[in-house]
Amino acid sequence: MKKILMILFVVTLVMGSGFAQQRDPAARLQREIEGLTTALGLNQDEVAKITPIVTEGQKKQSDAFAKMREAGGEMDREKMRETRTKITTETDKALKAVLTAEQGVKLDAFRKQQAEERAKRMQGQ
Repeated sequence: MKKILMILFVVTLVMGSGFAQQRDPAARLQREIEGLTTALGLNQDEVAKITPIVTEGQKKQSDAFAKMREAGGEMDREKMRETRTKITTETDKALKAVLTAEQGVKLDAFRKQQAEERAKRMQGQ
């Protein structure tokens, strides 16, 4: 019985930390930087160049979503998607200004992969 309770406790902790990371802006930023670093093959100098750009993009998105929540009522998912797409497009344009042409192509492929994964998650809900 104690083992079952311990397992349930550990599972609860792990799930709770996973949900907390989704909402934690620093964790979200870290995941995005790590994903871009891997997908684009970035070196340390390039990571230093893109970090402020990605940070600003995520801040804009968080601020926009916060304003939508403050307005009250039901969240308009379509408007949220449009806002996210617009900010991501602006961010990617700024990123491509500091990336090589090859990395720009890889960025487009990375964003397409992210969109496909997001669509799969949404279908599962």
